[in-house]
Amino acid sequence: MSLEGALVARFVADVTALIEGGSDVVEAIGKAAGDTVASAADFGEDLTVAATGAVKGAITAAADLAVTAEAAAAAAANGAINAAADVSANAAGRVRDTVTGVIDGVKVVVESVIE
Repeated sequence: MSLEGALVARFVADVTALIEGGSDVVEAIGKAAGDTVASAADFGEDLTVAATGAVKGAITAAADLAVTAEAAAAAAANGAINAAADVSANAAGRVRDTVTGVIDGVKVVVESVIE
């Protein structure tokens, strides 16, 4: 399994656990994406790869949740950008640029504002 595939699988498991714990679906997706990027930062990994994996995971998870793929992707993208902003503005900009656009056929609309 590729790193990206492993990230997607882990993301889906994390979102499912958060929802089972009582979290709102969209909030759970954003939190899981942020946690994924924060973990990547802790280990010195590429934040853009982690963010892309989180967005792809959100799109995959959306099929089993009461949320559209677009809403799931946006929540993941925003959570990833916010977590990257905790590292640096430069990191947040790179993540924003990576997750904005179309991923796996889903248009990702980013709401996060970074300075």
